[in-house]
Amino acid sequence: MQLMLYNRCSVISDKFPPYLFGLLLTLLLTLLLCACDNQPLPGKQAEERPVVVFKAHPVALFDRTEALGTARSRESVEISARIAGRVEKILFRDGQQVKAGQVIVRMEQDEEQAQLGAATAQLAEHRREIKRLETLLARKAAARRDLDERKTLATVATSTIKQITARIDELTLKAPFAGGLGIRRISPGAMLQPGTVITTLDDATLIKLDFTIPSTELEGLSVGAAIQASCDALPGATFSGSLTGIDSRIDPVTRSILLRAEIDNRDGRLIPGMLMRIELRKHERQGFMVPEESVTQKQDKHFLTLMNAEGKAEIRPVETGLRRHGQVEITAGLAADELVVVRGMGFVKPGQPLSVSETWQSLPLPTAAGR
Repeated sequence: MQLMLYNRCSVISDKFPPYLFGLLLTLLLTLLLCACDNQPLPGKQAEERPVVVFKAHPVALFDRTEALGTARSRESVEISARIAGRVEKILFRDGQQVKAGQVIVRMEQDEEQAQLGAATAQLAEHRREIKRLETLLARKAAARRDLDERKTLATVATSTIKQITARIDELTLKAPFAGGLGIRRISPGAMLQPGTVITTLDDATLIKLDFTIPSTELEGLSVGAAIQASCDALPGATFSGSLTGIDSRIDPVTRSILLRAEIDNRDGRLIPGMLMRIELRKHERQGFMVPEESVTQKQDKHFLTLMNAEGKAEIRPVETGLRRHGQVEITAGLAADELVVVRGMGFVKPGQPLSVSETWQSLPLPTAAGR
């Protein structure tokens, strides 16, 4: 080779001036040295790849079903007149809290009160006469028939008193349970007819949420399942509750089923009638969530790049589950405390040494999985 190079150089030197020949020779030697440096050396190991890893650990997971429902009071009723009459006195303010049995409205009842007084006096007279006749009968100075007649009159008077008292109760409207009253809709002196609404009464210390879900989402649900609720009227606020009832049948038209949940509302933040967004949780479990960017897919299979105990890359097939907020549930193929390569695995090959530039101990987004 040296002889051939010498012969070629001799030919070139005859055709070019000496200074050009020297420059050309220097250039050829430089290119030859660069080509030699680019050849891999025997036994040289691959360089370590810097990667970002995430340390896998189990987190609380659940399947999620969303629905819309309307907030309702635990107890709710419209206070209305039961019989015709004129309003004598209104004994409440708009929005007032009342106790069970507290008088709300009193209607005119002067005639009934007079009748009650007369019937009470008659009953008292009959009882005195019965007592006197019993004394005379013991002395055999009175007839048994007179005593029996007086007892009958006393019984009639007692019945009359009960009738008058019942009418007075109908003219005295009371709160059937403790709660908050609404806006009053009548004025003193108004003539009321049966069914006329006076105000509303709600016990909102507990909120009921009735909502429907598709029957296909029913599997895995049971009374006691946890729910989360929110509403646009209270942005950022969430309310916890539980499922308290599942209807006994599915709607044959919509193929949906009615559910009921309850939320503690003793702080009074929720008002009956609010539209609520409900998140129903089921299949609560412990599982693994990894960033979606760490999962690679080939056809219908999924893979994770892991850093093993020797600090080398391992490509492992895994099974995935639910996805949410850029995260993926790994249902099989991953164990606790294993290091999942999140970034930098694009040019990593199995068995290649890795160097950790950053380790994530937790994910930056919520780890609750759902549909």
